[in-house]
Amino acid sequence: MHRSDQDLLNAIYDNKDEIAFKVFYDKYAKLLLNWATKRTGNRDLAEDIVQNFWVIFWSKPHTIKTDEFGVARKYLIHYFTYRMLDYLRTSASKFSGHEFVLDTIENEDSYQHIIEDIQVKDMLDMIDRVLVNFPILTQEIFKNIWELNFSVKETSKTYGVSEKIVRTHYKKVLSLVQDQTKAFIGTSSKSFKIFLEILILVGLIK
Repeated sequence: MHRSDQDLLNAIYDNKDEIAFKVFYDKYAKLLLNWATKRTGNRDLAEDIVQNFWVIFWSKPHTIKTDEFGVARKYLIHYFTYRMLDYLRTSASKFSGHEFVLDTIENEDSYQHIIEDIQVKDMLDMIDRVLVNFPILTQEIFKNIWELNFSVKETSKTYGVSEKIVRTHYKKVLSLVQDQTKAFIGTSSKSFKIFLEILILVGLIK
């Protein structure tokens, strides 16, 4: 029987239901692993981040909420991205021998400021607002590449369009997101360079 995300989360919240956890895990584990892999460029590091996240989720499941339709996907990605940033700033990733772009900015005073004032969630919400202004095909192409880590070739086959069309649709969204980001924080801001690092982290700038 199909169980909604809200039903699954309620069972995990209230009863530490391991079966509900497994169903929820099976539904979202691949998405989160693809998300982390694309943003770190390192599969082993991504697996560490995802494993750490699921441990945290099991111990504090109330941190995950659902939208008005009872779906956890959007909030899960928001929260997971926070946890990924936290993980990459800790000694856990450094002593594993991983090098990452955030290591180069962790000591800058404005880093914590940008996290507090702009927030990853604000950025992801902004992307959602940008996307709704595009045709459905453009939205789906962007999500396939950005969220699901599909290649241009895979996306082309999925929607039956040329790779050139896929690239064009993706770049249209990317360009508008970058323009919105610049307008939001100002290119002269000391924090702009650091926020660009965060955009790299979440895969919006290559």
